[in-house]
Order: sequence, then C-alpha cells, then structure tokens
Amino acid sequence: MSAEIFRRELSKPSDRIIVAYDDMEWPSIVATAEEIGLYTGLGKTNSAHVRVGSDLAVYRLARAGQMTMLDSKFHDTPPTVSRSVREATLSWSSLITVHASGGPKMLEAAVQGAHEGRNQLNDRFGKWPKELFGHVLGITVLTSLDAVDCESIYGIPKEDKDGIKKKVIDFAHMAADAGLIGIVCSPLEARAVRANSKFDSLLVVTPGLTPEFALQADDQKRSTSVKQAANDGVDMFVVGRAINQAGLYNMSRIEAVKAVAEEIKEGMEG
Repeated sequence: MSAEIFRRELSKPSDRIIVAYDDMEWPSIVATAEEIGLYTGLGKTNSAHVRVGSDLAVYRLARAGQMTMLDSKFHDTPPTVSRSVREATLSWSSLITVHASGGPKMLEAAVQGAHEGRNQLNDRFGKWPKELFGHVLGITVLTSLDAVDCESIYGIPKEDKDGIKKKVIDFAHMAADAGLIGIVCSPLEARAVRANSKFDSLLVVTPGLTPEFALQADDQKRSTSVKQAANDGVDMFVVGRAINQAGLYNMSRIEAVKAVAEEIKEGMEG
C-alpha cells in the first residue's frame, strides 16, 4: 500500500508529528498523551512498554487522540517476524518497525503479516480508517550511529563521506521492493532518498530532530532541524524531549507542539 494514504489523511503539519515516549514511564506517557494527543498525529512506544500490553497502550493513546507507532524494531526469522507484525496489527498499531537489515525475505514476511492482520480488522478504529493501520517501516541506519560505528557494523570506511547515505539507499531499495510503507532514516539522508522517484511510494520517517527552540539531543549523532527535515522531504517527524520536557524551554507541551508544527509548515512551504 502506498504512503499516499498517510499523506492524504494526515494532511496538517501537526498530524505529521510523532511524539516519542521512549524514555518515559507508562503513567507519564498517558498523562502526556492526554495533554497533547489532540494536537499531534501519533505516539511512539517501544519494547520497554510491552509490559503494559500493546492493546492497552494503543487504546490509551487512541483515547487521547493519537495513533500508535510501535517502534518494535523486529529482527528475527521471517516466520517469527510475520507473526509478530500480525499480532501488532491486530492490536491496532498503525506503524510497526522492523530492521531492514533483516533482509528481503524477512521484510516480505513482515508485510504479509501486516496484510493478514489488517484483513481481520474492523472498518475503523475511532476516527481513523483501517487503511491507516498495520503498516511496516524499515529501520535503515540508526540515527545514534556515527561513521565509526557504521565502519564497525556495516564495513563502511569512515573516510567515505557518502557511505552511510549509500547504505540507507540500499535499505530503501529493499523496503520498496518488499512493499513496506516506508523507512526510518536520519534527516541527513532524507534528501538523497527523495531524489529517487522509485521511493515516492515510501514514507520517510525521521527521528533525531531538533526544533529551533530546543537543544540537540546528545544521543542522536546525525541530526538536523525540524524545518530542514521538512524542506528535505521528510513525511513524519519524530520529536521526543523537546515536547515531553518543554518546561526546560519555558514552554507548555502544547506550545512546543505548535512550534514544531509551524517549523514543519515553513519547511514544507520552503
């Protein structure tokens, strides 16, 4: 299924914001979602929140107005990943991540699992059509990795300034060929992905973004601004601390969300 369903249904800049809840305990996640859910598109949970149950997590975020990006980063045998993605889809997760490095067969199995799960869903989940649920994103090169890390993991010479970009493009080809809805990549590679028309069908989802009002997160080594990412063709924008800890910048969370949305708008128009 093409990314156009997301671009059409999530047309407002604020709809494109994915709030990352990675470093938060579950009660704080719920409280934050209830505060800003109606002003954002999705909330991002991960494997650390499995203990609350994926169904519970998804339904609590939905009640607050957010769909869920389940950042599970599945990476296993094709049958196991297929079953895992199917179950995640049946919990009404919207976007589900797998590692693109799992290879073509695993990616194809993930898409098949999502398809099977989506066929069992009702027509709608709250205000959203079921077409927005059960979609697979391929994690390319984590934004926490720098050139030294990539040399160790992928064998990319750290002297090759385009090496990471080439690897992301390789993963994007795998994702497109396997039928994934999109990829997760650094904003620094987004422009290169968007330069290839083959990837028009892919959502580009980007973490590691820093709004103008916030300090750059120290765990993201390949980052840029929200506005620049929007200008480079990113579709969905993952922002965590700048929203969740908006008080550090003398802002409310809602004010922070609105500021991020304005940067997205300016970048898309620029």
